Amino acid sequence: MKILNMDDAGSTPERKYLLETIENVMNDLTPENAMKEHFNVDLKIFQNIYLIGFGKAAYGMYAGIRDHLLGQLAYAGIIIPDDQEEPDLFPELEILRGTHPYVSQLSVDSSIKLLSGIGKLSEDDLVIVLISGGGSSLFEIPEKGVRIDDIKAISKEIMDHDGDIYTLNRIRSLLSSVKGGKLAGMLHPASVVSYIISDVIYDDMAIIASGPLVKSEPVKEISLLVSQYVKTEELVRIIVEKGIPGPREDRYFSSIENKIILCNSDFVNAIFSRMEGEKITLGSNINGDVNSVAADIGAILRSVYDLKGRGFHFVCGGETTVNVKGAGYGGRNQELVLRLLKSMDANEKYTFCSIGTDGIDGKSTAAGGIVDQDTRIGGLDKYLDNNDSYNALSSCHGTILTGRTGNNVSDLIVGYYSGGNDNF
Repeated sequence: MKILNMDDAGSTPERKYLLETIENVMNDLTPENAMKEHFNVDLKIFQNIYLIGFGKAAYGMYAGIRDHLLGQLAYAGIIIPDDQEEPDLFPELEILRGTHPYVSQLSVDSSIKLLSGIGKLSEDDLVIVLISGGGSSLFEIPEKGVRIDDIKAISKEIMDHDGDIYTLNRIRSLLSSVKGGKLAGMLHPASVVSYIISDVIYDDMAIIASGPLVKSEPVKEISLLVSQYVKTEELVRIIVEKGIPGPREDRYFSSIENKIILCNSDFVNAIFSRMEGEKITLGSNINGDVNSVAADIGAILRSVYDLKGRGFHFVCGGETTVNVKGAGYGGRNQELVLRLLKSMDANEKYTFCSIGTDGIDGKSTAAGGIVDQDTRIGGLDKYLDNNDSYNALSSCHGTILTGRTGNNVSDLIVGYYSGGNDNF
């Protein structure tokens, strides 16, 4: 990953220090390096070896184990976002395209083609599955009677109404023929090893990419859950009447091994270890509405400062949600730093940065945002009311541009805080 506008976003020593720390950690903890570290499969015991992958990190994950697989692959194919540029270096790898954050017919066509590369499987075969963030929209074949436009509309309503990734993917798995453990049924009776890069809080494998290889738990009170986030009556009916849970029989999962090889806490811990001077970590499972998260972080920083009596760096990670009411451009990371900015008093000294590790924050071209005590934005409330964080930050050196990173482990929040004194 490279921050493309470092001269602009990193306009002060503190801004540059924080951004360079993130950049360096992102470039060390890559999907390729993670796969090199964790891959230990004895390939000689299998008759046929297949590889399929889906998600923003699928290309890098494959690159990390390619040398182990050459000459033994019966098929290798991955699905990545249609706007993610990757070099065409591997002639044996079929690179298919899908859309993100909303599924489309392109994703469906690519998913059908991906699975067509796998022949009739036996107990002597191995399927390697590479799973990473974005898989829920990139890898999709709807259940019978469910239209792709229905899934797209339902996903949008959930995301716009403050629904978290747990709610979104539990519902999506009901509407899909490959999620919620249903892919496991398709790959049975082969041995399956999946390598997973987690983009969800608490690293729940049933939620990452909607758990295609994980036994699904029954969704209780589905009508009540859906009605909280889906407001269109017809879409609610589709979920309730046409949603199908995944298989529960142990036989479909007895030969499956799921391994998480990279997650948000790896990045939070790495950033914390590299920060200089006084520092704290708030962990890697930050979640909730962006307004509440901003208020909580501000309160914690003030309390820690009261104890320390001097400025300090901090880091945390996770994924917030936004209740979208306006038609502006932006995303949860940019809105978070604006909410933090708004909560600060004139005498406080700070720098706050929040970035999506995939390089795309919501409905914008930015990866995230950065602000400090010198940031001035006229009409801030109007921008926030319109969910227009991108244009607000673009006016004050506040957007962070990276393009797609080929990785995805949720969001990283880093900063410096000093309550009126700067003794760091």
